[in-house]
Amino acid sequence: METVAEEKKPKKRLSKTKKTIVIILMLIVLLIVGFGLFTLIKLYGMSINAIKTVAKPTVSPYDTPDPGLVPADGDPDGLDRDVDESLDPNLIYADPIYVENAIDPDVVNILVMGDDTRGSDGGGRSDVMLIVSYNQRLHTIRTVSVLRDTWIYIPGRELWNRVNAAYRFGGIGLAINTINANFGLDIQYYMITDFENMKHIVDTLGGIDLLLTDAEISYYNGRLEPGNKIVMGAGGICHLNGEQVLMHTRNRTLGNGDWSRTERQRAVMSALFARAKQEKSVASLTSLIYSLTDYVETNMTPWQMISIGTGVVFGNGGAPIKGTIPCEGSWSYAYERGMAVIHIDIEKNKEWIHTFFYGVR
Repeated sequence: METVAEEKKPKKRLSKTKKTIVIILMLIVLLIVGFGLFTLIKLYGMSINAIKTVAKPTVSPYDTPDPGLVPADGDPDGLDRDVDESLDPNLIYADPIYVENAIDPDVVNILVMGDDTRGSDGGGRSDVMLIVSYNQRLHTIRTVSVLRDTWIYIPGRELWNRVNAAYRFGGIGLAINTINANFGLDIQYYMITDFENMKHIVDTLGGIDLLLTDAEISYYNGRLEPGNKIVMGAGGICHLNGEQVLMHTRNRTLGNGDWSRTERQRAVMSALFARAKQEKSVASLTSLIYSLTDYVETNMTPWQMISIGTGVVFGNGGAPIKGTIPCEGSWSYAYERGMAVIHIDIEKNKEWIHTFFYGVR
């Protein structure tokens, strides 16, 4: 009897070991699930105040360009200054996003906006308006900057104004509807941050690398604090922190006004893309997206963000291909109500952007 009892003891010890292992594994699974749920909750927090998308009402299309435009002789004065004309308060209210059928199910278009609220009535100024077009089949990105001084028709307000006035009149909803109505696009998603948050985003990423000219470095260093000067790196590449990047994206003094500024903004977008490409796994990419949740507002779901993020970072697509509205040969300078604006051939730009995004005319 003693022998049998002694033989059963090891079995009992083995059973306890198994139970311990099971408990440890369960705890690990619960921690992973818990962290995953917490991450999803944080990601959903980015869209907690998302603008609603509603059925599209009948929207009056533009007929002809605003007859009040006065052609400018050469480069007009005021292109390097921010001008905010007073808006009728009765015309300032938040618009929803109108549903548009997808032109190509493989192509997702997102409006990325930078909101600068300095000294403006109504909403802030949309000083960054960048359409990001992601092809889910090819894993490629194309970006188009919309110059803020582009004179355009604003649906729902039945008037013409600079394109960035749409955001001041009706927020992100009207900004999207305006671009869709004028250029026949199908934008349904957005990502928006204010300029101060841009600093936090870049600093959270540990800074980004940009190619700067000697003139740009001199200009920025003349305005930065002594301990925050930019140091030229090899080949003109500079590693910039958030404050330095913010100054770079706002710069419309050097070069050709807003043309140069939007070029700088697209360069920043490419640098952010390059930074994201450094991630080695879906988990590390998700962690990166998670770290930015406090600084970005969007109407995209966490699944959409992670799906697009993984497709962009781990797909075989190259660096973003970049363009601008107005496209080449489609615009001229003009004056309107004392403002220097850009008069464009809307149909020509519509044709160009459809070819650029979808490869068809």
